[in-house]
This record gives sequence, structure tokens and C-alpha cells, in this order.
Amino acid sequence: MSSSLPVKEREQKNKELVFQAQKQFEASNEYKMNFNREAGFAIQILTQNEFLASCDQNSIRNAVVNVSLTGLTLNPALKYAYLIPRNKKCILDISYIGMIKLLTDAGAVKNVDAAVIYSNDKWDYRKGTDPYFKHVPALQNRGDKIGVYAVAFFRDGGFQFEVLGKEEIEKIRATSESWKNENARKFSPWETWEDEMWKKTALKRIFKLLPKTQFSEQLIAAISTEHENEMEDLDPETKYEKMFDEIQDANVVKEPKKETKESSEITESEEVKAEDTQPKNNLF
Repeated sequence: MSSSLPVKEREQKNKELVFQAQKQFEASNEYKMNFNREAGFAIQILTQNEFLASCDQNSIRNAVVNVSLTGLTLNPALKYAYLIPRNKKCILDISYIGMIKLLTDAGAVKNVDAAVIYSNDKWDYRKGTDPYFKHVPALQNRGDKIGVYAVAFFRDGGFQFEVLGKEEIEKIRATSESWKNENARKFSPWETWEDEMWKKTALKRIFKLLPKTQFSEQLIAAISTEHENEMEDLDPETKYEKMFDEIQDANVVKEPKKETKESSEITESEEVKAEDTQPKNNLF
């Protein structure tokens, strides 16, 4: 789109483009999304962002159709999903809030928590046979970002958590086309919604650990969309290397029970391993 075009003219061009997706949108509209409403959001977003509007037109139409496939509105107030540019294409990018909504709506989990850890926060965690996680955010002067975590609470009382450090997050960010392209970086979600992208990265790790039997079609559609988006960011040689291994059933962690005779029968080597397990942070 040329910046010399008046706003009204750009808006009309974007309207014509978005409405080309109406037939396919409504054909896959299992979640009863209101096309006119979502089209209005899309037109507004494209008109305000000329770089996004200059992306491949087929990709813009496909991104609008993906709204109906995932059931996630483009309403900016809800922050479930966004239209963003990536490698000259427009994609539907699901936020960490949208991911949490999909997980809880599908019944895959009871609740999900995700947060960025700062250097002045108090936090501690341990993996293994007796895992736990604690995080107490500082109320002021939180310092620099040093990590992020996500915790999924299962309906049977168990939980699963993942913790990633700053270095690992930055390696993942470095694969993003929108981040690598300095001219487009200001439009990258890693630049405009940095905290959200950190949380989303931790949540995607949780996605891989959840039992597949609890995935709804809506959740699978969302994962497929995210999968396609990630593949766009990878070099051809590494496009399918270790990115989306088959999702394994999670080892559900339950609240510790009182020791019984049966549970006390533990081998000497296992006791040594348990004693040698040290917390990752000594703030607690």
C-alpha cells in the first residue's frame, strides 16, 4: 500500500481484500464467529499498519480465515490474537492470553499461570521426583528480566510447569523473521509485546506436554496455525528438526501423600539422587 493514498481509499482497498475471505470464513465457521465484526477489526488493523497491508494478499485472506478456524476474535480489547507481518506474509498470531483461553475452554487444564521473572523477584524451583515452583514478584524496582515460566493446573489436582531462562528465550527470538529483519522489527511482536512473547514461549512448551486425548479440534487448529508460523521462521535445513516432536503424555504431578510402607521402599541410589537435587535459586 502506498502511503500517499488517503485513509479512506486505503480502507476501501482493505475492505475489498478482507471480504474476499468471507465465503471460506463462513464455510469453516464452526465457532459461530461474526464475519462482519471480525472483518471490521481486520480492516481497521490493516488500515492503521501499511506495512502489514503490503503483505502477500493471499496470506491476509488466509489469516482472516484462521480467525474462524481457531475461534479467536481479533478484538484488540481481548488480546486473544493479532494480525502481524512475518517474512512478507500476514499471519494470525495467537497471544498467550488466547492460548490460555483455548486450553481452559477445551477442558485440557483447569487453569494456567504464566509470568516473567525479574532479577529482584524471589523465586525457586526444582524438577525431578519432588518438583515445586515458587515465585514472589517484587512490588517495586523489579530489575531486569531473567526468565519466564508457565504452570498448567490439571483438573485432577496435578500440575505441570516449565521454566526458561533469558538466554534460551533470546535464542528462540533470534529465529524470528520479524526480529531478524531490522526494517520490520518495530512491527515484530517481540518488540511491541515483549513480555507477552516471553510468556507465550513458555506456554508453547506446556502445549507439547499435555495429553493429546484432551485436545479439542479448536486447540488442534490453533496449534497447527502456530506450527505453520514457526516453520516460516526456520532455515530450510532445520525446518523440521526437533521443533514439533510428537506430543507426549505429561507426568502428572500430584500433591504429596503421607508416606506409606509401600512408598517408603525406595532404593538407596534414588535416595542419593533426591538428596543431591538442589534448588535452581537460593532466594528461598
